[in-house]
Amino acid sequence: MPLKISDKAPNFVLKSPEGDEISLSALKGYKLLVFYKITCPTCQLTLPFVQKLFESYGHAVRFLGISQDGEEETRRFAQDYGLTFPQLIDYPDYPASLSYDVQVVPTLYLVDEEGRIDFVLESFVKSSLEELSEKLADLAGSEVNPLFEDVSVPPFKAG
Repeated sequence: MPLKISDKAPNFVLKSPEGDEISLSALKGYKLLVFYKITCPTCQLTLPFVQKLFESYGHAVRFLGISQDGEEETRRFAQDYGLTFPQLIDYPDYPASLSYDVQVVPTLYLVDEEGRIDFVLESFVKSSLEELSEKLADLAGSEVNPLFEDVSVPPFKAG
């Protein structure tokens, strides 16, 4: 059963494409976990908007892309889509995806400073991404930056 708001976020230790190990429990503050697969069209739609969120609020919240693909493919995807937030590899055994019971990609979890789920988004839901942007702006103590200005996107796209 997928995790929901107020559930305890499971810890994980994953490596970056460069081989650095990251433990979720070692990170302080809020964290945005972005589970994705590079061949997923809905992920390809969503991740550039996550990058915009990172550019606006990455100083206040740790962003972690959690790729269900290998190191080289993840590096290439991040480069092709202009992703500059840290990427972690959950391949080939998917320990983080399994512990979070990720059933669709993309799935985003906002984890608070006490390690509890504060927000969940599965697939692409425009209104939920706007809600997440407002939540992140509040955490950053800044104005909400528009995500979809000058862009036409569907209100929903299944993952």
